Amino acid sequence: MEQTGRDPREYKYLVGHHSDVTALSFHPIQTNRFVSSSLDKTLRLWRLDICTKTKCEKVEAHESGILDVCYSPNGDLIASASEDSIRVQISEGRHFTKFEGHRSNVRSVQFSPKGDKLVSASDDKSIILWIPLMGNFTKIFTGHTSSVSCVKFSPDGKLLVSCSDDQTIKLWDITSGRCVKTFNDIKAPTRYVEFHPTGTIIGSANEDACIKLYDLRTNSLHQYYPVHTAAVNMVKFHPNGNFMLTASDDSTMKILDLLKSRSIYTLEGHSDNVTCITFSNDGKLFASSGPDRRMRIWKSNNLCEDDRTSDIPQLRSSEYELGNVNEELNSDKREEDTHVKQDQANVII
Repeated sequence: MEQTGRDPREYKYLVGHHSDVTALSFHPIQTNRFVSSSLDKTLRLWRLDICTKTKCEKVEAHESGILDVCYSPNGDLIASASEDSIRVQISEGRHFTKFEGHRSNVRSVQFSPKGDKLVSASDDKSIILWIPLMGNFTKIFTGHTSSVSCVKFSPDGKLLVSCSDDQTIKLWDITSGRCVKTFNDIKAPTRYVEFHPTGTIIGSANEDACIKLYDLRTNSLHQYYPVHTAAVNMVKFHPNGNFMLTASDDSTMKILDLLKSRSIYTLEGHSDNVTCITFSNDGKLFASSGPDRRMRIWKSNNLCEDDRTSDIPQLRSSEYELGNVNEELNSDKREEDTHVKQDQANVII
């Protein structure tokens, strides 16, 4: 791929939190707005069109560090997960509803695609399904034997996927509450899972520095990307489904072209682990942050111009070659050097 001015690039960074930034979520409709959470016990509400790099609305929502945050599909509500509880608030107000049910830290929280349900995962090894407007839970999913680090709804809202320190990924039927599939051929704990927009593929971020894609149609490992040099903390599919963004303890992010089965960009600039990333719903922006407390906003540029519609291929190559860096591009509007590098890479399975 020839390097062009349409490559993804950083265009803004924001600071405001006083401890590690743990999660980021763009408003689903007004993509110039997003919320961040932190171990400093606060949420920060940002508007990219009017905020300076330090100006935002501060919300003191918890008595302990906040571990996850997300908007509801219509943007009216914000759910946050903490070491003390789950809170749901009106996105433009300060009215909180406190959800109590877990017996330990709540690691992950997400609204269903219709917004009528909320799911959470905890160090108490359980997953709980809630009715957000009522504040009560309707179902508890048990089966993991260690902390559950992440849980996500499928795009149709009928399934859940979860990952755990017990080195398994589980698929759950929401109606019955049963575990319908367990992927247990995992050599290390999985930190994050995510459904592909089609609902047929699951992406996972693993402590063994690899990204794995599982095909739910064949119930098998589909692709395998050993592109990082330290644990992978998070993966996010681009809304068009053709690309994946990854974040790692090696202080870099990668952009994977899933149709070509290769890493195409390495993004540098964070001074510490990159622990949280997110795309805007239209795919034009993505954000990243972590212990360095800087929230970097990036333009996706040519990722949004991709109109390929083929299936993600299953590869069975026996060798993996880490790509050579062809060229380095310095982005503007930054405090320290931020680089976007093009990669050439294959995958194995």
